[in-house]
Amino acid sequence: MTARERIETLTNGWYGFALVSGLATILRNGIGVLSLFWAAATTIFSIAFTWFIGRRLLARSGLTRSILVFLSAVSTVLGTLGAGRMVMSFFSDWSIGLLISIGLTVGSVLMNVRSFRVLTDDSVKSYCR
Repeated sequence: MTARERIETLTNGWYGFALVSGLATILRNGIGVLSLFWAAATTIFSIAFTWFIGRRLLARSGLTRSILVFLSAVSTVLGTLGAGRMVMSFFSDWSIGLLISIGLTVGSVLMNVRSFRVLTDDSVKSYCR
């Protein structure tokens, strides 16, 4: 798989995560006018941001790649700590909303690990120089 294909696949994965997190937000917050508005707004923003970052990576931006490597590493660590804290909280407060939040956080950690692996791949490094 070429570096361009790897970046496109990663970008498509983030699109999917944005859609799933939008649906999970609706499940967590309930179906109401404001809830639907905020879920739609954050989903649209996430997709637009993902599109922008994906285009920057495909344009061979080494600075964007470097910033994303740093952010994905930090987000992985902080997300793992946050998920652990939520799991501990879940044992005292059995809540479906908290369970959905844990799932989203774990999904975010997995996407950040995937991003880190793709962005530190030798072919992607040489592509973005």
